[in-house]
Amino acid sequence: MSGLLKRLFSILLVLILFTPSVWAEDPEEPEGKCKNEFPNLISDICWKCLFPVRIGGKKIMDSGSMPDNLSSITGNADDYNPGDYICSCEVDGELHYGIYVSFWEPARVLEAVQKPGCFPFLFGLDMGDSINPYGAYGTKGRGRENREEGKAFFNLHYYIFPLMWIMDLLVGAEFCTDWMSDIDLAYFTEVDPLWNDDELTLYIHPEASVFANVIAQALCAVDCLATTVGFPLNLMFWCAGCWGSLYPYTGNTGVNDSPVRTTSLLASRLLARMARLPIPPAIEYDTSSASAKCGGQMRPFLKKSQYKFSTIFPIPETKGTCCHGLGESTFTWGEHRNIPATGERQTYLMWRKRNCCLKLLSSD
Repeated sequence: MSGLLKRLFSILLVLILFTPSVWAEDPEEPEGKCKNEFPNLISDICWKCLFPVRIGGKKIMDSGSMPDNLSSITGNADDYNPGDYICSCEVDGELHYGIYVSFWEPARVLEAVQKPGCFPFLFGLDMGDSINPYGAYGTKGRGRENREEGKAFFNLHYYIFPLMWIMDLLVGAEFCTDWMSDIDLAYFTEVDPLWNDDELTLYIHPEASVFANVIAQALCAVDCLATTVGFPLNLMFWCAGCWGSLYPYTGNTGVNDSPVRTTSLLASRLLARMARLPIPPAIEYDTSSASAKCGGQMRPFLKKSQYKFSTIFPIPETKGTCCHGLGESTFTWGEHRNIPATGERQTYLMWRKRNCCLKLLSSD
């Protein structure tokens, strides 16, 4: 992002935060119009999800009972917090030294919509139906005439949203910042034929057929329990805990009993797809394992335990333990966070665990 564009966006954020009436919605807006749903960065964000902050594995900042993915409570061998204080990273033959830090960073926004081409997070931008050649949206048969009754389908939007970078909370921490540091709409499913076609997606991710059976899906109950009391099990990479199956990587699902559960499942599917190759190119990395101290590392499947979510629309999660793990039962955090009048849209802020080397000096 150029310096000018960053300054313009900063001015826009100031207007949102301090003059909310500028963005007030018109009560006379016609039904079906795409409305502005950009959050207030102070009141709609649960900043407690950033904690605990650790140095060398020792908590230096905490906020009550915020969950942290320690291997002792999750059973995941690759979940850990570093025990060393001093760390080093080599870049182009130059050695950099720093201290090992651990925290949760707000990194992405995942938005589920029924109306194709509607981008509420982009201040209500409406691209119309022309960008979506498939025309599918809605739940329980609403949408295309040939959409099967009892099935659910939503379009998803994947935004790069590094809040700590936007608000200048991380300066000069090159090993602790997202490799994508710009605000961007990185992916939207309206123009992707794979998101709408289970069979076509199977050619790209053929392993989905291995888990399309009763036994594999029944095992997801274990992941559901683990997530609800702590964090998901990375070994069960085909499960999204209590939300359902991560396969297929499409917007089609028979999970339609709850809009919150449905949109959470589809958001996790898109996230899992972003960690895979070849389509689209992987842009979700492992940022919390020992090998990730100098930057994110690619892995074959999504590392579920390094993610937490908080709802920012329609009813923000801002009180109590205001972020939940991937697959945590919606009865513990979300069933009351649905307003049918909004079109059953849901927007989630994704928090990602980062164990990294905070650079202090270089060898030269």
